[in-house]
Amino acid sequence: MPKLEPMQQPPSRSGRRARVMRVSTSLAEINVVPLVDVMLVLLVIFMVAAPMMTTGLNVQLPKSTQSKPIGEPVTVVVPFSFRTDHTVRIGNDAIKLQFLDERVRQALSGQLTQNVVVAGDGRTTLQDLFLIADQLQKGGVKAIAIQAQPGVVGR
Repeated sequence: MPKLEPMQQPPSRSGRRARVMRVSTSLAEINVVPLVDVMLVLLVIFMVAAPMMTTGLNVQLPKSTQSKPIGEPVTVVVPFSFRTDHTVRIGNDAIKLQFLDERVRQALSGQLTQNVVVAGDGRTTLQDLFLIADQLQKGGVKAIAIQAQPGVVGR
């Protein structure tokens, strides 16, 4: 904390001497501004250097004739006509809703992940999507994603 000490001033025009308080600082105080500057520079250095330190090891993976490549996810296409005929498509196959669980189980038998993408018509109702989701879950699907087309909403 700064100390206030009285200081003598030269006489003014009126001839009176006025006393003015002078501020002096103690040498025991620590100036933290340089410390903060150094810490910020070190922080920036570590932030820049950290991504460079996460290099992986060069590994040559073993080869196997029995391994299966990771395929594309199974996509269930729901046309607008689903409301009337309760038929969906997996690839080129038209499948009735009542057989969807068994057909999805067959399609996922060779997959590493048990996930399905549902690509439905924009006019498909939420109730229809829940009917399909129930059948997919009966077929052992772990996660269901809904495919959307990027663009402006509300057209």
